[in-house]
Amino acid sequence: MKLLQPTRRKVLKTGLAMTLSTLAGSALAQAAYPTGPIRLVIPFAPGGTTDVVGRIFAEGLSKELKQPIVVVNRGGAGGSIGALELARATPDGYTIGLMNVSTHGTNGAVKKLDYDITKDFTPIAKLSSFPGVIVVNPKFEGNTYPKFMQILQANPGRYSYGSSGAGGATNLAMEQFKMMTGLNITHIPYRGSGPALSDVVAGQVPILLDALPSAMSFIKSKQLTPIGLAAATRSPQLPDLPTFNELGVKDYAPDFWNGIMAPAGLPKDIQATLYDAMQRTLKRPETKSRLEDLGATVSTGTSEDMATQIRNDAKVWERVAEFANIKEQ
Repeated sequence: MKLLQPTRRKVLKTGLAMTLSTLAGSALAQAAYPTGPIRLVIPFAPGGTTDVVGRIFAEGLSKELKQPIVVVNRGGAGGSIGALELARATPDGYTIGLMNVSTHGTNGAVKKLDYDITKDFTPIAKLSSFPGVIVVNPKFEGNTYPKFMQILQANPGRYSYGSSGAGGATNLAMEQFKMMTGLNITHIPYRGSGPALSDVVAGQVPILLDALPSAMSFIKSKQLTPIGLAAATRSPQLPDLPTFNELGVKDYAPDFWNGIMAPAGLPKDIQATLYDAMQRTLKRPETKSRLEDLGATVSTGTSEDMATQIRNDAKVWERVAEFANIKEQ
């Protein structure tokens, strides 16, 4: 048998060592994700409920992943601008997004989107859910649920309600309430919850449905009177306020949810890493308590649960939009 020359043996050993080193390095690189900052796209302007939730979550997630989480606000078009940016991002785990019921539910029911809510994203998991609440100006004569129903039933089309915008989540949630109760209330759209709340407080418009965190301070200061809670269960923040299900509007519980998503094509191992870190984050006492103080119900569901909710939501809001004849402007 012909022996290898010393030089050739040395080359082969060096090549083998380099190959093993490369493979080991690749494995370590995958195991080490993330190795740098992660962008969290929030598809709404700073200061709103979604932004506050995102920043609380980002702080906790940064501690779990031991990397900076850089919040990037991309507001506009009811959240669809930020959602499109996420859909077009590289699926490497370094760009994720805090999507919600607007970006993956109500928007698609009323307008054509430049992204597909199921095909262009990888759901990680729901983060939180917020109940809705119908509030009225305290001077409005229908300031209890029985009076509210009696006056609106007796005066179809006379009274109006405000929302955060035409075709948005609060608009469609109120139209769903109308669909389920047979009430006729005129819609007044605003550019966000803030202006709508201000006009209801001022008495310019008597009625508003909004997510509980937005309305809570006005309820506590008695500038707004709550009529009922649009949720499956009562809120710890307003334990004496009955749900609409208790008041007789069966199964009226629109879910104002937030969830973490990534672009489609995210590798399974990175999805699993993000999911595990997310669940640990939501169990952190400071993160959980801060979210619950906002009125949120912290979620513990799976990626598959979130994907199922997105599909189901789309069907519900399409039916509501058709009932209310809400179309793209």
